Amino acid sequence: MYYSSGNYEAFARPKKPDGVDSKSAYIIGSGLAALSAACYLVRDGQMEGSRVHVLEKDSVPGGACDGMYYTSVGYVMRGGREMDNHFECMWDLFRSIPSIETEGVSVLDEYHWLNKADPNFSLCRATEKQGQDAHTDKKFGLSDKACSQLMKLYLTANEELYNKKITDVFDDEVLNSNFWLYWRTMFAFENWHSALEMKLYMQRFVHHIGGLPDFTALRFTKYNQYESMILPMIKYLESFGVQFEYGVKVENVTFDISGGRKAATGIEVIRNGAEETIPLTENDLVFITNGGCVENSAIGSQNTPSEFNKEIKPGGGWDMWRKIAAQDKSFGSVYAFRVRTDFKTAKRRITPCFRGFPARGK
Repeated sequence: MYYSSGNYEAFARPKKPDGVDSKSAYIIGSGLAALSAACYLVRDGQMEGSRVHVLEKDSVPGGACDGMYYTSVGYVMRGGREMDNHFECMWDLFRSIPSIETEGVSVLDEYHWLNKADPNFSLCRATEKQGQDAHTDKKFGLSDKACSQLMKLYLTANEELYNKKITDVFDDEVLNSNFWLYWRTMFAFENWHSALEMKLYMQRFVHHIGGLPDFTALRFTKYNQYESMILPMIKYLESFGVQFEYGVKVENVTFDISGGRKAATGIEVIRNGAEETIPLTENDLVFITNGGCVENSAIGSQNTPSEFNKEIKPGGGWDMWRKIAAQDKSFGSVYAFRVRTDFKTAKRRITPCFRGFPARGK
């Protein structure tokens, strides 16, 4: 593993990589990770923008951070990101992305100025009994036993947590605490989620702990994340000539697996209703986000609940991963992320969460 030396290297401009002028890149999807890959390719990799192809099955970019107005529903964005001071790669990137609202400044400048002038905090972290203050009062409510369970999970080897649920490592000492209420409502955890995922989140966001009770750890954009983050990235990439191909659904990526190596040989897509294969050579780079946090999302309304769809949809990100994984077991298993449930189970899991809905504001 290569360890960098902080901003000594982050702020230095890299030399142009050898052979980059003969390479092309295909990026599957246009979410935040995919757009970031494209930005780094043209900024640091100095790849010609016209040789970067972003393949997006929908009509708008953004992935989980998309934004669209539906006539019968209203304005919808399927997801978002909670950000803090230590999103090092993100801030490094956004210092290079020009604002689309203010000439001569970056997206990072706008972001920083806003959160300095209007820092985030919540006067009421949780409500209960139809909107009454739950009086968590910035307390974690952790016993010595609960602290011991948290520390033990933090130090447990990843391999020992495979196929374990959070309830396998925490009992009611943790699960009935204010800490767990804060944690699950900030990071969208349920008691039955992966213990390993919980551990990784703890290690990644340990610096958030002090801000859990009142959201002071978080930073927010001026507008929604589609307009404040996705659109500036799109404009930046378009200025380099990056090719955005909408309405292109990636069905599969085929691999040649031989001689101890794996090389992508083709991208199977459906473009305008017709099947097509994009051939790949050793000069082509392919960037894949396997799965997706909004893949099976559905839209409801004030009067109609959203559909609960637990099946893997043909042609989606999870289905693509399933097809890739079928080519070699080292590509992982999509089924580890599936949850089979029924209404009674869902109701039992969802009902306790109503106490935990956070109230943001000043």
